[in-house]
Amino acid sequence: MIFGMHPSILFGVAIVVFLALHVAMKWSLPLSFIVVAVVIGVLGDFGIPFRHLMEGGFGFINLILALFAGAFFGHMMRQSGAAEAAAAGFVQAVNGNVFLVLTLIGIPIFVVGMFVGLSGVAVLSAGVFAVPAMRRIGFDDATTASFIAVIATAGMIAPPMNVPAMLLADGVNMPWTNVTGALLSLALPMAISGLAWFTWYYGPSQPAQTSHGKVDMSKAIGGLMPFLLMVAIWLSVRLFPTVIADPASPLILVIGGLVAMPFVSRAKFREAIVASFTGTPLILAAALVAIGIFVQIMTLTGVRGWLVISTMSLGVPWIYPGLVIGMPIIGGPLTSMVVADVLGVPAAFSFIGQDMIINVAALSGISALSEFVPPTSIAAALSCYVVGGGSIGQVFKRAWGPLLVLIIIALLMLIFASKLTGIIT
Repeated sequence: MIFGMHPSILFGVAIVVFLALHVAMKWSLPLSFIVVAVVIGVLGDFGIPFRHLMEGGFGFINLILALFAGAFFGHMMRQSGAAEAAAAGFVQAVNGNVFLVLTLIGIPIFVVGMFVGLSGVAVLSAGVFAVPAMRRIGFDDATTASFIAVIATAGMIAPPMNVPAMLLADGVNMPWTNVTGALLSLALPMAISGLAWFTWYYGPSQPAQTSHGKVDMSKAIGGLMPFLLMVAIWLSVRLFPTVIADPASPLILVIGGLVAMPFVSRAKFREAIVASFTGTPLILAAALVAIGIFVQIMTLTGVRGWLVISTMSLGVPWIYPGLVIGMPIIGGPLTSMVVADVLGVPAAFSFIGQDMIINVAALSGISALSEFVPPTSIAAALSCYVVGGGSIGQVFKRAWGPLLVLIIIALLMLIFASKLTGIIT
């Protein structure tokens, strides 16, 4: 054994090397994670474990496909004019009422988040409907991006998917049943508080646009048809699971995007394809590949196991602030999915004496805070990308109200789980 360092030391080295590469030397996030993984592998006395590096790179391939598919759908909605037409219809249908406009444009974002279970996909695909609508009623770019990120995250938490919660359930060997009440207890208050927050606290900062003429509502409804088709497929698969094969969310999103093809020129179709596989979506996809490699090496070297033991050793009341602070901080670089799996699972076992469904739901809500924490901050970063403006810092500054609601409800669920059993489960 040349190195064989203790997992706690390896974890500390990983943090130092990552900060040195990504923060100090400004290396890209994917490259930083890959180098850190190799360093930890060597110091853990495993050399350069090529097999594990390759396996880890494919750990999130399904999420990467969904990310690209969501980007494709969103760009097709823009290039075909469907997003603009639907947005104009939303605004005209409710005479520009801010709360009602936000409700109408929030529904598609929330619904995609529900059925895909990933906030980033909801942002890329359905966020395009929100951008032109919110601009019409006077929202600036940063506030628009913040609203999209909040509603997409709330949708991700909602049933039936919620990928972080599903990873948690798998880790604690919990059947994915009877989770609807617990997840909605988190998702709906966050979404509703978000609607109220962006209507009356961080509302429009500019005059509403009044230069637009009367909207052809048939075009507005037509603009929603690709989205409605996707919802119909998602519902059909779940209502008739033994009759209709599930084509999986990436393919459903692609189908929705292809519906708009008759209204997209060859040049614009090419632009949509190029945009879907470049820029921010590509960067985040590369980050997911690198994070998969890093997690694989963490498991190989025992760092992951050490984190599990350390998390389970936290006692009451320290485990509550530890989770609220630790999960988002670690989830910032590792994403909400990974932190739910790595830290959420042992945390759920720490509350083994209470309803595991409530544990899983609450911890998935806490892990979802990572969607706003750098360097990945998937929901916030992709919202800025879709809007074409704003920054992650501006998004977080405007989103803290609904996020606080989420934290409070998640903690209350953990603290009073025994009293909530049978009520929300």
